[in-house]
Amino acid sequence: MSRKEQVFKRRNDMYYITLLVYVAFLALYILITGTIEDNTVKFGFKDPVVYIVGIFILHAMTMLLTNMIRNRRLVITHDSMIFRSRFRERRVPYSSIERISLKRDRRKPNDGSFAVLKVHVTDPRRGMRRRAVRIRVANYEHEKELYQVLKKLQSDLKHVSAKTGDGNQEHSTS
Repeated sequence: MSRKEQVFKRRNDMYYITLLVYVAFLALYILITGTIEDNTVKFGFKDPVVYIVGIFILHAMTMLLTNMIRNRRLVITHDSMIFRSRFRERRVPYSSIERISLKRDRRKPNDGSFAVLKVHVTDPRRGMRRRAVRIRVANYEHEKELYQVLKKLQSDLKHVSAKTGDGNQEHSTS
């Protein structure tokens, strides 16, 4: 499997949109509840709804800043998948991947934009314990390219396991 290193950054669109909606709602609410008395405009900043929406705005800003600082990304190399952030890196070599399961949302049948991939990994450091890593393709930039890369990786892993005979083994669940 010859493959150059490909980096897919995690999207922050959802946090920007959420923050924008909360700020727009707050501004609109303050304008609507404001009163005009004696040629002056008084805005209702002492309203409990303003405080509640302000808390939502602070939470959205905190989440946006946290995710911008973490700078999460998925790196696909010739021999492994790397889940990298500013503070941590987790490498999953292709040799420890059992299989890749692909689930698509039925709303968009074949483009993969709503795809969720489950990468079933065995971890030899933890006594061959199996775990699943879920990758939601829509959470990354260049989602169609990522979907195609992971789909190709899935087919490459199937071919490798079929050649070695590992693909047909049953694992005991006792």
